[in-house]
Amino acid sequence: MRTGSNIRQRADGRYEARYTKARDERGRIIYGYCYGKTYEEAAGKREAILATKSSVREMNLLILGAGSHGRMVRELAESLRIFPRIAFLDDDPSNTLALASCGESSRFLEEYPVAIAAVGDCDLRLRWMRMLAREGFVLPVLIHPTAVISPSAQIGYGSVIEARATVGPSAKIGAGSVISSGATVDRGVVLPEGSMVRCGQVVTIHT
Repeated sequence: MRTGSNIRQRADGRYEARYTKARDERGRIIYGYCYGKTYEEAAGKREAILATKSSVREMNLLILGAGSHGRMVRELAESLRIFPRIAFLDDDPSNTLALASCGESSRFLEEYPVAIAAVGDCDLRLRWMRMLAREGFVLPVLIHPTAVISPSAQIGYGSVIEARATVGPSAKIGAGSVISSGATVDRGVVLPEGSMVRCGQVVTIHT
């Protein structure tokens, strides 16, 4: 069964893609749903709706985690020149970069519809990523302009590919992963969700 990015297969066989439609008077999210016979059809219908919605609001980026990794992610995002504004959330009240704590992310959905979890702790990163998905944020893949990515590689949402990293043919990177500067994920390697490949590390298939 193919699922992900708020898309699931229903019991009747159709695929259901969920998106944030509005909020009620208490600030709770009201979801909209798109259906298709295939994953791609449902995703395409949702993308069309989100494209219409994005025409009336900026695609600003919210980063959960204002530590050293979060600041690196901000610099990467800035290098892409596609986010008009970038802001932080962080659970450290003394961090002056943060607008609020990470648990308050839903407050910023309308102003910052794109969000990514940016902490080194893999379990925490996945937990925040799933929270953001439930709240209706768009979870991007951030790839540094100097990274080399094979056209046949697959990279899950919420992942970060840093400067000069290489991802080889048919490699599969799970959602919420981090491929650090200068790292190499060789051809055919499959990494689970929340993976962390350190700076300069080479990951290959052992035969």
